[in-house]
Formats: sequence, structure tokens, C-alpha cells
Amino acid sequence: MVVRLGSADVMLSLSPDPPQPGSERVTVNVTGTSAQMLKRTSLRFASHMPSMHMAGNSGSATTVSNRPGQWTFDLPMAMATEWAVTLNFSGGVKGATTFAFNVGGATNAGDAMPGMATTNGSPWKIAAFAFAILFVLAALAAWNIATSRRSSAQPQWLNGSAAVLAVVAILVILGIALLQNKFGPPAMDMSAMSAVKGSAPLPVRLATVGGSPGGSTISAPGIVAAFLTQEVSARTPGVISAVNVYNGDRVLAGQVVASVSQPDLAVQAQSALAAARSDYSSATAAMIEARHHAPNELSIAQADARSKAAQARYWRNELQREKMLLDNGAVSTQEYQSERAQAAAALSGAESAQHQVADAQANIEMTRAQADAALAKASSSSSAASAQSILAGYTTLTAPNDGVVVTRLVDPGSYVAVGTPILRIAVVGKVRIQANVAQEDLNDIKVGTPLDATVDGLPIIHAAVTAVQPASDATAHTAMIEAVVSNRNGRLRPGTYARVILRPRDSYSASGTTLPSSAVLGSGEDAVVWTDVNGTAHRVNVTVLSDDGSTARVKGAVKRGDRIVTEGGLNLQEGMTITEARS
Repeated sequence: MVVRLGSADVMLSLSPDPPQPGSERVTVNVTGTSAQMLKRTSLRFASHMPSMHMAGNSGSATTVSNRPGQWTFDLPMAMATEWAVTLNFSGGVKGATTFAFNVGGATNAGDAMPGMATTNGSPWKIAAFAFAILFVLAALAAWNIATSRRSSAQPQWLNGSAAVLAVVAILVILGIALLQNKFGPPAMDMSAMSAVKGSAPLPVRLATVGGSPGGSTISAPGIVAAFLTQEVSARTPGVISAVNVYNGDRVLAGQVVASVSQPDLAVQAQSALAAARSDYSSATAAMIEARHHAPNELSIAQADARSKAAQARYWRNELQREKMLLDNGAVSTQEYQSERAQAAAALSGAESAQHQVADAQANIEMTRAQADAALAKASSSSSAASAQSILAGYTTLTAPNDGVVVTRLVDPGSYVAVGTPILRIAVVGKVRIQANVAQEDLNDIKVGTPLDATVDGLPIIHAAVTAVQPASDATAHTAMIEAVVSNRNGRLRPGTYARVILRPRDSYSASGTTLPSSAVLGSGEDAVVWTDVNGTAHRVNVTVLSDDGSTARVKGAVKRGDRIVTEGGLNLQEGMTITEARS
């Protein structure tokens, strides 16, 4: 499903598709606008059932990392009917759009649900039917009276019997209808139900908050390092014609950063392409020769052979007749010899025609072989042209990832060989905080150990150890540990000094509260935790002290014993009714 929103295209996809009652994973893709605009864009969603005027779930969509313009969220849809999702964009892309779709095979948004009837009008149908019977019986009574006047033999008391019976029957039917209307079970009216608004409790995963023991910390000097350092190298020999970036410039994946001048490659590619086209033309001509001209020549040769064979048969018979006439003295020897010469010429022509047929058949086989060879040559030429075109494309060098130019190694005008480095690019969307830890402290540090890093002028960075060097330095008696952290805003510069404090699992500060990392939504000042308060969702703002990916330590109005939401929090709003999902 794709709609237009200003200059952007918004596509919504569901999984599973077609949608079924239950939880759907919704993916939203926005294209047609710049990556910078998409990075500043946020998305909120709201769902409802148009046919029943009932609101569904709503909340904020999650941005897919490293994919500007893509969001996901889970959408519970418990009923098989028509659903609609409204997407509200803010920031870079602004506006709202609505998608509608059927869930669970529903074909009509206005279809009544199983077990629900429409407004009951059967008592009045019975009354109408009774009046119809009354009309028919009255007509019969009138006809009966008219007939009785013409017949003196019929008793007079029967003249109005039909009318009396009709009135009695109508009274009985009307009485039954009124009793059914008064004491019968009322039918459910979907139009009355359409005014009802609300939603069923949203199933979520819940966990109980635990405490946090106290202990000591480990301090170590550290440094900020780039997540990756990549070199852009020449893939074909030539002269550098342009370098489009300088040290410190930010580049995007696929951006052209340099060009290599190699005219011979372009000429060779054009020559190979021309040769391929020529070979294909030759192959086409050979195929025409094999499929049309050669078979036509065979047909002509076969027709000529049949004609000359008929002439040969004629002269054989004629020669036999002339021999009989010669024996009887009816013709002269000279006439017989003349006829015999003509018969011999006809026989020779028939044999020659048969040889021409054989030659035409052989020519067909030869032209077919030539056509196959020409086609194979054309295919080979096409492959060579493609290879030359690929080599010619190597004259343009692009950035492999988003990053920052660290060093420009070659200037325009320099000759480079294959593999010569042109630029060095650092990927800094994520960075590595590395620290050298004394060997006596290594036993307490493992992957996942909380880490706090301080860089001058920036807020404290809360992270977790992602790698521990397996061997210690023999001279300094230290080992390097590192933590990979997000650096979307680019404030952490590679090479910057950092003061690192590690908090082993038995050394957490008593000031924080321990809970599962999946319960914390957002980051920084926007970090929140959803708690279960008597079956309703309550939003609690928290400050993340540390997070190792599985366990987080936070400060805020969350205490030991609270029930918190660990799955399904993205769909919650303050005061929404929730229930614990059962596995």
C-alpha cells in the first residue's frame, strides 16, 4: 500500500500478509525525499475500526537503525473486520495519511458480527400478512353473498360466515404479533452499537523490578576510537582526475569521492560493444540463411528433380514405342536414334536434379552450423563487452559507508596502480570507547559489565563492555577492554581522551534500580518505563545509569516489587488498559 504525502511516497506493509487477527508487524517506508529530512522525522500511529467507531492502539513507531525513512511497530488487531491506521509524521516530513485494510478475510466493513442480528421487524411483518389475508377473505365473503342471492337453496346464515371467520382469524394473528413484540427477546442493532467506543485490554509482557547491591568501581584511562577505518583504493590503473572530498568531510555510502582517468578503458568498452553488435548482426544473417534461404533452395531443387524425373519416364516409354515401330518398319533407324538421344538427355537431367537436391540438403546443415557458430561468437563478444564496461566503471570511486574522511592520500594528477589507496574513511556513526585495565582487575570484568565514560564537555556516556582483550601486555601488565556506543550526533571524535569507570556486576551503586533492558524505551531525557497500576499503563520517566543490553540500572520513580512492561510498551498510552500475555 503506497500513498503520496507531499513530495514523499509512503508505503505500509504488514507481516503476516494478508493480515490475520492477532499482532501484526507493521513496516513503514518513506521515499522521495532527502536522507537528512528523514533523519529528523518522527512517526506516531493510531488505529481504529471504522465500521464500529472503536479506537485501537496508538503510539510511537521505532526507527530502523541505519535505515533513514523506515519505521516499525506492532499493531494488535483482535477482531476480523476492517481496520484503519493513521500515520502522523512530524519533524523533517510533516503530514498525516491513513491506510485501510481488512483483517482475517473480512469482505465488508459493515458486515454484522456472528451472533448479532439486525433490527427485528417480524411482528409487523406478521400484521401486514394478516391484513393481506383479511383482504382476500373479505373478497371471498362478498362473492359468497352475491352467489347466495342468486340461489335460494343456500341458507341465509351462511351469507356472512366467511367475513366472521376472517375477522376472528385476524384478531388471533394480531394478538400473537403483539405478544411476540412485547415478550420476545430483543434483537441487537448494529447501528446502536456503532456509538460504543473503547478497546480491549492490550496484552503485554510483565516483569517484577529487582534491587541493586552496592560495591566498588574500577577506573582506567581510555580513548575514543572509530568503529571502522576503511580505505578507498583504485580498482584500475590510471591518472587521478578528481578528488571530491577533503580531510574532515562527511560522506554518505555510495557518494562519488574520486575519479580515475583511463580513456583506453572507455575506448575498449565501446570497441567491444561494437564488435558484439557486429557479431550479432552476422549471427542473425546466418540464422536467416539457415532457416529461410537454404530450405527454399532445397524446395526448388526438389521440384526440379520431380519435373525431370517425369520427363525421364516419358522418354523411356517413348523409346520403347519407337523400338516397336522400328521393328515393324514404321520408322527409320535415324528417327529411332534421334528419339534415343532425347531419352538419354532426359535421364541425365533427372540424375543431375537428384544431385542438386542432395547438395541443397547438405547446404542446409552447413548453414545451420554456421549460424550456431555465429551465435556463439556473438555471445562471447557480448560477454567481453560487459567485462570491458565493468572495467570502465571502475574509474569512479565511491564511499563504502557513511563516515568522515580521515586522510586524503593522493592528489589529482597522480598516477595510481590497482590497489593504490586514495582515501582513508572512518565510520563514526558508532565509536569504540577503549580503556587499558590493570591485569588484577580483569577477573571482575566481563562482556556486559556496565561502563561509564566521561569526555570533556559532554554528558556521561553510559554503556556496557562489548569486548575484553584475551591477552595482557607483557610490559604494562594491562589489557584493553572496549564498549561500542552510538554516535549519531557526531559529538564523540576519534582520538579523544576519555575517563572510564567500570562497575562489575557485584559492584552496582545502591542508588539505582535494576530491571530488564527491554523495559526501558527511548534514551537520554526521553527514557521511560511503563508500569502496571491496577491493570492500567502508567508512564514513568527514568534516567539510565548503565545498560549492558540485558540488564539496565535506572534512577526514577520505579521501586523494587513494581510490575513493569518488558514487551509491548511501544503501543501503550497513559491510562490504557493492559493485561499480562500468557505464553
